Amino acid sequence: MQTDPLVGKQISAFRVEAKIGQGGMASVYRAHQASVNRSVALKVISLEAAEGRQDEFRQRFAQEARLIATLEHIHILPIYEYGIVDNLAFIAMRLLRGGTLSDLLVDGAMEINRAADLFTQMARGLSYAHSHGVLHRDLKPSNILLDDTGNAYLSDFGLAKLTDNPITITRTDTIVGTPAYMSPEQLRGELLDARSDIYSLGVILYHMLTGKAPFQASDNNVISIIYQHLEKQPDPPSSVNPALSLAVDEVVLKAMAKTPDERYPRAVDLAAALNAALGRSISTGSFPMVQQPTPPSFAVPPPVPPSAVSTSSPTLTALAVQPGSRPLMVVIGVLMVALVTLVVLMAAGVLTLPSPPPTATPSPTPIPRAAVLEGEIGRGADAQPTEAEIVTARARVGGNGFVAYAACVQSSQYHAAQAREISEFAAAYGLPFRIYNADNDAYVQVTQIEQARTEGVTGLIICPKDVALLDETLHSAEAAGLPMVFMAAEIENYGGILLAGDDERMGLAAGRAIGEIVRDERGGAARVIILDFPTMPQIVTRADGLEAGLLEYAPDAVIVGRYLGGTREDGQRSVERLLEEGVAFDVILSINDAGSYGAITALEAAEIPPEAVIIGSIDAEPLARQYIAEGYYLRASVDVGREEFSRAAVDSLVRLMAGATIPETLLVPPGVTITRDSAAEASAEATAESAGG
Repeated sequence: MQTDPLVGKQISAFRVEAKIGQGGMASVYRAHQASVNRSVALKVISLEAAEGRQDEFRQRFAQEARLIATLEHIHILPIYEYGIVDNLAFIAMRLLRGGTLSDLLVDGAMEINRAADLFTQMARGLSYAHSHGVLHRDLKPSNILLDDTGNAYLSDFGLAKLTDNPITITRTDTIVGTPAYMSPEQLRGELLDARSDIYSLGVILYHMLTGKAPFQASDNNVISIIYQHLEKQPDPPSSVNPALSLAVDEVVLKAMAKTPDERYPRAVDLAAALNAALGRSISTGSFPMVQQPTPPSFAVPPPVPPSAVSTSSPTLTALAVQPGSRPLMVVIGVLMVALVTLVVLMAAGVLTLPSPPPTATPSPTPIPRAAVLEGEIGRGADAQPTEAEIVTARARVGGNGFVAYAACVQSSQYHAAQAREISEFAAAYGLPFRIYNADNDAYVQVTQIEQARTEGVTGLIICPKDVALLDETLHSAEAAGLPMVFMAAEIENYGGILLAGDDERMGLAAGRAIGEIVRDERGGAARVIILDFPTMPQIVTRADGLEAGLLEYAPDAVIVGRYLGGTREDGQRSVERLLEEGVAFDVILSINDAGSYGAITALEAAEIPPEAVIIGSIDAEPLARQYIAEGYYLRASVDVGREEFSRAAVDSLVRLMAGATIPETLLVPPGVTITRDSAAEASAEATAESAGG
């Protein structure tokens, strides 16, 4: 039996174990990544198969990899790493074991509520892609993957294009996509927008609800199917599945309208209409009202058996069952006996009632529902709570509660300082504070958040490591009304507030600074590696900005690939591996200073001098500023405004706990770009101040 030649081979950080799929020119393997002890799906494309079109193929691969890397969403299959090694292009992705939507449809129509659940997940992922300017162009059931618990993930954005990208990589005589699910305008070769994908989503929904595609040909004639998409109206879904209502028919047929203007403008609008037609509700993301129980001022043990009177009823009115009913008369009789007994005992001096407090304490006012304005964007500086809101937040914490920060990691100076700042801001408001450090382990973070809830946390700031892993925990916290602030923006919200640094602007600033250096010192020529952190979508956006900023000033620079960074250890391992494999590069763009420190450690060990490699990063930590001032590898770093992030996190959490109305997303602007000139100026100023003191 012939063995695939790649099985048993090492491709970058991944050891190939078995072939699990084949599609077009790409093969998919199960591979093992030893550094983090996980299995991945490794998509591999041989550049030798391009037959003289390798430049075009490289361009297409680079586009596919960049697109997948930017689309980090809970319902989009995530990418861990990509690159080109030994004439093999590879993309490492999460390995899912639940099959595909096609597998579910083999037995016919799905149960309606199950179909609606899956479809809503798909629509949310697609809307996220569209919001980032990306079309899928090949939506079909086989591209909807499922995890072990049955959640849906959109996959294979390899044929997608940026909606504003005029470059056409696919030749004009080629149809990109699967005709059975393609929109009329795509089949006609017209300019596309998001509504083309919505048509395809409507076709998939039709298939899920009826068990078959709306347009079919007995001989599988592609031309016949194309003709039907262009000219024929589909039969109403209820004519195939009588369990469906006319309202559902209207939703599906609107999604499949021949004219884009007649369709839903967004995939999430289509999902909302479907759920409404089925009488299903979708969470608004608001916190429930917190009801404070009113303690009685005194209590006298009743001289009647507990079975006779409900101790949960605070008034006699609550005891009324039916006028004249026998149970009511029994209760009244028992109460009369108790009252007479009480009067006799008091008259004899055997029993006295406790004295009431000098001043009656009013019942606490329930904290109102916090209104999170879905889709609204505000400024972090505008989130500062009023004194009344601070008092209300303290009351919500009470004597045993606390607020907490679920941190991603504390090993970098940036994250350690941020935790300290959050602690100080919470203390300034008189709020008990705890920190839970996941130490870069997403599974540990899940456990820690559950632990915090068990211990009585009343407000939580979260640096999410892996939203897919946290999904069940965060949904549970949302249902329980726990106020949450997320130190991330490009994630599905769970009823809380999203903090967004302008990561693209941060990346652009750092990339531009390095691009100018490459232009001025290297004539614009460079081979660039990017240290990324693909499981965090806002960081991927930052990496995109790094790349785009560099190419603005050095358009001829070659992007070798993106590799895992984010921590000192990750940056060091990635650069060590590239050096061992003989990959040539002379510029490193890192999404943070920590990753750049690890890269410098690897370069030092390899005895590569500082002038041979230019590094740019983000965070502008003191050590980074020192390296920049000395010209030691690092040449530029952007201050992300860490303290403002910390302040906005605590301020917005206090306002949530107080029941305020607040935008869903708060923007925190980036800080200044530190270069050798600015670092030298700052050092001179500090020296002058020290001498003057």
